[in-house]
Amino acid sequence: MDPDDMERVVDACETAGPAARRNVQSAIVRSRFVALDADWSGVTAGRVDLEKALRLLGLTGECPPALDVTSTLDAYADEIGSRLSGDRAFDVGLGVLAEVLHRRHNLRGNNVDYYAPENSYLDCVLSSGQGIPITLCTVAILVARRLELPVAGVGSPGHFLGFYGDVHLRIGSFFDPYDGFRRLNAGELRALLAHFVDRIEPEMLKPVSDREILSRFLRNLIGCYTKLDQPEQIRNLERWNRTLIP
Repeated sequence: MDPDDMERVVDACETAGPAARRNVQSAIVRSRFVALDADWSGVTAGRVDLEKALRLLGLTGECPPALDVTSTLDAYADEIGSRLSGDRAFDVGLGVLAEVLHRRHNLRGNNVDYYAPENSYLDCVLSSGQGIPITLCTVAILVARRLELPVAGVGSPGHFLGFYGDVHLRIGSFFDPYDGFRRLNAGELRALLAHFVDRIEPEMLKPVSDREILSRFLRNLIGCYTKLDQPEQIRNLERWNRTLIP
């Protein structure tokens, strides 16, 4: 629908009954997803383009994109790269990531409204500085890729983590993106995950693929919109998530 026509429909619904308003709102949500279906298929077929997929996901939310995701990540990468001065050792690199992302740009966990959908839209997180573990870790992943730094996402239950180094050889450090990208020692890691599981199994600490990260974004949003009772968002997010199943 032409944007002007859509605006007129929305305005007309101000005097309509609640059922009509809900139906129009559902149609608007559905139209946003349908308009992006072809692009979604393009970035998720075969190898997932995580950054492009998350930018598309941001276009399905209630608010227009808060900022340009790519240029913001580029700027973070430039700042981190200038501070590394060629030294990309595991300890130095993680420290610089934390310094720039958390202490310089104040990226942090949203402790006040953890289940707000905005915490799962990358543009909103970069704009507000607040997010949940997976969105904050994804910022670190996408910035690190620009600099060829070894950052991986770890899909541990209940709390997404990051790993800086070679996770297969266990050379490097786990870090908590929700807590200032703080490095975790073995005891801190166990204590954190004890809130969610009785026993830590090795597979819980393995890196996850971009496809798995993207699917977890969608599942998180489904949970948020379930709490808000927004079935049209849920239906379309579930539909997009099904396309990620190999």
